[in-house]
Amino acid sequence: MHLSRAATRFIHSRPALECSQCGDKLYVPEWSEYIDERRVRHMWACEGCGYAFETTIRLAAAAA
Repeated sequence: MHLSRAATRFIHSRPALECSQCGDKLYVPEWSEYIDERRVRHMWACEGCGYAFETTIRLAAAAA
């Protein structure tokens, strides 16, 4: 598969997680879940090896 220069630039500019099992890049979670006003949980799954894991994002409290 050949990617255009624009697509290659886009892929390299995006933040990515690495699969802890095989090292493949993960760009978007399989799904995300709103827990409360300060937490969001993401479910990740690697297409390369099938490894799945969760991350939780904790947001700072809004300034008053």
